[in-house]
Amino acid sequence: MSRFVDYFLGGVGQGLIIALMALALVLIYRSTRVVNFALVGQAMFTTYIGLTIQDVTGSWWLALFIALGSGALLGLVVQALVLSPMKRADTSGAIIATFGVLIGLQALASMVWGGDPRNYPQPFPDVGFTVGGTTYQFTWYSVVTVVAAVLLVAVLGFIFSKTSLGLAMRASAFNPEVARLSGIRVSRMLTVGWVMAGVVGSFAGVLIAPLTTISPNSFDLLLVFAFTAAVIGGLDSLVGAVGAGIGTGLVLSLVTGYTDSSNAPLIALLLLVVNLIAKPEGIFTHSHARSVS
Repeated sequence: MSRFVDYFLGGVGQGLIIALMALALVLIYRSTRVVNFALVGQAMFTTYIGLTIQDVTGSWWLALFIALGSGALLGLVVQALVLSPMKRADTSGAIIATFGVLIGLQALASMVWGGDPRNYPQPFPDVGFTVGGTTYQFTWYSVVTVVAAVLLVAVLGFIFSKTSLGLAMRASAFNPEVARLSGIRVSRMLTVGWVMAGVVGSFAGVLIAPLTTISPNSFDLLLVFAFTAAVIGGLDSLVGAVGAGIGTGLVLSLVTGYTDSSNAPLIALLLLVVNLIAKPEGIFTHSHARSVS
């Protein structure tokens, strides 16, 4: 029973991190129809920046905030210098461009920090909770990860449902022409979306880094899992990204826990294939209309 609890709680934490990266993918896709595969490269690069700040200052929290700021700046740069010039090109060209950015960021990170895996320190002791004489692998850092991810999701939900900025971003994504006629600067809203996605992706990277090692290619699997969750939830649905992200994390944790961790990519692929066969538009998206939720 303790193994199941460990795998379940670990799956919730992993699923929330996957959900954050899936949210970042959806934020960009719903406004531009582009799947930004460079997001994990941005997350990796800004996590390296955070690690460098931590090595210099010894402060995990300062490293976090600088990594988030770097994520916002990098999101702005990618949107302005790479994708804005291609706005008249077809979607496939823009998607290929994001792959180019991903490869470029990985190469640059390898040049600056090297290719060897590095450990990202945790801000709390790596000690599990003991309940009734049984010690669980769910640590204080796991608790912080879950709470931080839930808070960020709640903040994003509040922004999109309760603020004028969120309303303008939703309107720009749902019908850009009508939004322009209403006085909304659609291009500015798209830029805000890219910056916001960069911050969310960087946050996911910093959260997951202490649970693994960081290298130029270490977040590739996170991209696979996040893309799977985004497709399952519906690439237009923020709610779907969260729900499918948590679900994907739980399935991966339980299945790989009782079998082998090397099965994770295969499990993600099977989840994606089953969803594409059963409900290709996503389980949280109606086939007859785009969602604005």
